[in-house]
Amino acid sequence: MVLRKKEEDQIEAVGYIRQSDEREDKEDISEQTQLRKIESFCDFHGFKLVKVFKDIDYSGFRIKYTKRPGLMEALEYVENRPTVKKFVFFNLSRLTRLRKDYQAIRETLEGLSIDICSASELLDFSTANGRFIAGVLVDMNEYYSDSLSDTMNETKRTNAEKGRWNGGPAPYGLKKNKDGFGFIEDFEVSYFIRKSFEMAKDGKGPYLISKWLNNQGFKTKTGREWAPRRVRYMLKNPTYAAMQKWKDKYYPLSECPELVSWDDFSYIQSTLFGESKVWKGRQRQMLSSILICPICGARMHSRYFNDRSNRKYVCSRKIETGDCKSPNLDQASLNAAVIKLLGGIAEEKFEPAHIIPELVGTEDKSLNSVRKLQDELSNIERAEQQVFDDYYLHQKINEEQYNNIIRRYEKRKIEIHQLLDKIPLPVSKSFGDYDDVLKDLAGAIDDLEDDDKRRSVELLVEKIVPGEPTLVHFKWGEVKEIVPTETKKYKSKLIIY
Repeated sequence: MVLRKKEEDQIEAVGYIRQSDEREDKEDISEQTQLRKIESFCDFHGFKLVKVFKDIDYSGFRIKYTKRPGLMEALEYVENRPTVKKFVFFNLSRLTRLRKDYQAIRETLEGLSIDICSASELLDFSTANGRFIAGVLVDMNEYYSDSLSDTMNETKRTNAEKGRWNGGPAPYGLKKNKDGFGFIEDFEVSYFIRKSFEMAKDGKGPYLISKWLNNQGFKTKTGREWAPRRVRYMLKNPTYAAMQKWKDKYYPLSECPELVSWDDFSYIQSTLFGESKVWKGRQRQMLSSILICPICGARMHSRYFNDRSNRKYVCSRKIETGDCKSPNLDQASLNAAVIKLLGGIAEEKFEPAHIIPELVGTEDKSLNSVRKLQDELSNIERAEQQVFDDYYLHQKINEEQYNNIIRRYEKRKIEIHQLLDKIPLPVSKSFGDYDDVLKDLAGAIDDLEDDDKRRSVELLVEKIVPGEPTLVHFKWGEVKEIVPTETKKYKSKLIIY
């Protein structure tokens, strides 16, 4: 007979449940099974189970313990609740399968004076025997997971060699057969897939293929219109050629229809997706990542027109579907206008004439010195004018007196300017973390390589919305305008800066 303690005298415990996404014995250690075992363990020992934390579909071997939200929430909870003294789980493998992780978790809980308890193994790891057995179990669990991983890799290699599908969803246009190791053709979809490969073999690129698919009213698996990127992804899938890639090697699939022959698939990869054909403009153009279409809000990307020296920024939706009617932007003149704007901001930002009027009312000693020197400079200039009038207009002083006074004034003016140069001038506006970037960019931006120039602009500019005027949104909240110089009308409107 178990004598129950009064509720206020009971030791508090928290439970932890982890169910992996890759174990074959899920039903034997289901969430409900683990919870019942934890509750029975606490009830038998007279512990008060105050809260249970869960990580469902999280591996204890592949995923580091700090990446499991349920476990991290549990550790945070017990850290803030000193009355908890027991941390209970179904068995040690539910906590972790890695010795390194177990040691880190144990040290954390020991530092909080919390004992680790395994419900199914009936162990309290706070004892010497418990700690010894825990070390053995952790080693066994880690060995088991290592062995299981090796077995799974070997199984997948065997599957690939025997022509069996290694898992994952069926590609669009194919359906899994009954045993799940092969595919059958989905004829309602496969026609369009076959036609796409035929067009690619004929030299048509992803843009033209996506346009054709959309004109046919054919949607992607998720019901969206086709974009060139999605077409590229489809045309690079070897499953459509009845081949499977495993560990960088291709294996033929024994039960899979060929929507394109392997020879044609290889030819398409070498021509359409060869190194010389890979489009890299989006990565290299200065404003591609920050230009926003003023009509539909999509990104704008650089495209060639007629020859490689004639590039324009064009709305990506206009490229992919032709739906957007936004104007094109002359790339060279817009890039130059943005650089000029950044340089102008930097020059204005550190210009004394822009700064001095905003120094009124400050208690800073250097600023008071600036004001005094500025006032003295103004007084000297007024005095020079008075001396000029006394000599030339009123003849109150002779030439020698005039020259001596002017030399004295000029000498003092030079001294004042030298003193002003030594006093660090504050900034008229605060741009926060962007101050140093602006200062450096003003003198160097025109000499930067294209990729460095792009990265520098992205550090400062949040987005650019083209139009008349074009609005440049900076990351510190300011918005500046760039006014185009002209607008031309071809097949599509073109804005030049």
